Amino acid sequence: MVFKSEPLLMMPQTGLTRFIFSNPNSVSDDKPIFIEAESGNVITFGQLRNLSLRLNAGLRRHGFKKGDTLCIYSSNTIDYGVVVHGTIAAGGVVTTANAAYTADELLFQLQESNAKYLVTNDENLDKALEAAAKAGLSQNNVFLFGNRTIKGVRPYTQVILANEEAEAEEYTFEEAKSTTAYLCFSSGTTGRSKGVMSSHLNIAANCVQIAQFMKPYLDYQTARFIGFLPFYHIYGLSCMLHLAPYWGIPVVVMPRFDLVKFCEAIQKYKVTIAHVVPPVLVLLAKEPIVDNYDLSSATHFQCGAAPLSAELSTAVNTRLNTKCVQSYGMTESSPGSHIQPLDDDEHGVIGKMLPGMSAKIVDDNGNEVGLGQRGELWMAGKDPVFLRSCPNIMQGYLNMPEATAATIDSEGYLHTGDVATLDERGTFAIVDRVKELIKYKGFQVAPAELEALLLTCDKVADCAIIGVYDEQQATELPRAYIKVTEGTPQNEATVKELIRFVDSSVANHKKLRGGVRFLDVIPKSAAGKILRKELRVIANAEAQPKFNARL
Repeated sequence: MVFKSEPLLMMPQTGLTRFIFSNPNSVSDDKPIFIEAESGNVITFGQLRNLSLRLNAGLRRHGFKKGDTLCIYSSNTIDYGVVVHGTIAAGGVVTTANAAYTADELLFQLQESNAKYLVTNDENLDKALEAAAKAGLSQNNVFLFGNRTIKGVRPYTQVILANEEAEAEEYTFEEAKSTTAYLCFSSGTTGRSKGVMSSHLNIAANCVQIAQFMKPYLDYQTARFIGFLPFYHIYGLSCMLHLAPYWGIPVVVMPRFDLVKFCEAIQKYKVTIAHVVPPVLVLLAKEPIVDNYDLSSATHFQCGAAPLSAELSTAVNTRLNTKCVQSYGMTESSPGSHIQPLDDDEHGVIGKMLPGMSAKIVDDNGNEVGLGQRGELWMAGKDPVFLRSCPNIMQGYLNMPEATAATIDSEGYLHTGDVATLDERGTFAIVDRVKELIKYKGFQVAPAELEALLLTCDKVADCAIIGVYDEQQATELPRAYIKVTEGTPQNEATVKELIRFVDSSVANHKKLRGGVRFLDVIPKSAAGKILRKELRVIANAEAQPKFNARL
């Protein structure tokens, strides 16, 4: 049974730069779009367009060619969007790297994306230079945010920001549909990170889908976002760097989340919409310090990137007397696919499917099921009015046709790996997950990557990783189940050693916060596939941990 959403009323016809600056709400050039929370410095709508087109000119002069890839490896800055949109305007591809990546993790992304340029910040410079050198990337093509020259690396504003503008690269509809704009790396449903090829049309169409859906609920003149979500993550990249300038909505930019500064910014700048993840809502529901701030300007908290429980959304609603709703999507869907309407008071649901989409719910036997029945959510961007191809579903995984075919079927349906239900109102809920991916505070952790790392340790004979849910933090924590090599003691000292081994080699969100447990045998199928369901049964039955999770 195929379920369809309402038709999409408008389809973008141009490349992403011209779309973003098309200004449908007639925003004045002097309206602030990015506001630095700490300093109050602003980049206006007109300045963002001007700086982006000047960077376009400078990149071309520096040797940047259409189709070249530029990597951004930095925490949030007020001018992150300048580098993003300037690169896109020059006909380039942007790949955004997690600011917490180690040098080796960054190296993997640089090599996979074939990045020829790298923009970073001062705190990440050493790792950036190490990765760039290993990737064969010339230091002449490494630049900094900010205004300081460090270790011979100069700010991009001094090297590749021209004094004059250059017109953005033009794209026909078909070119916008087939030309990659972004390579965000996602683990998809399983395995090591893959480069998700998002076209100009993917991102632009998703902006239109969300704008059409949210139109009854937003006052574009008074709305203000707060931007602590990492801009390198598709959630922050989409909402803060595309939706906000397209609509003309100011974003209060924070480099990272800090509860006190978050509350101060909402109070100071009268933020109306806060895009959040569940761990932030845990703090808003429980921390006493929240009572010291006036958060009444926030009309609602929009939660995404990881599942939100009914209990947590209810607690936030009750304490702050505001709406707390959930949205759903994937990097592979550019990213939004479902949003809970603000007039829906139900908790624990992801809401309705965005315009121009269709979906199926498919049981374990491959049968399409109906209302009220559980099954994997398959979704496609099939719109009968404008086009039959998918407007918001990715082009595929970079250089991975087999992984693409395993995720998007011949009819264009993206197999999400999430188990969903649908009620008679057209409201979806995510009730389980069939994919192996772990979500730690909205960030993806691929079990296979950590397993491959652990297997290089001489104390590990076999291993498996699962996510264990921590109610206090409202997030999953990566936990390792280990079969040790002969002669290795199963004790606290070994636990600490294994945790150190992993923690020293991975980004912060991939650390073994769920701890280590020892098993004599890692449960596997006859084909050798790890039986993670059996490990989850073990985890759920565990009354008292034998060894604590952290050092």
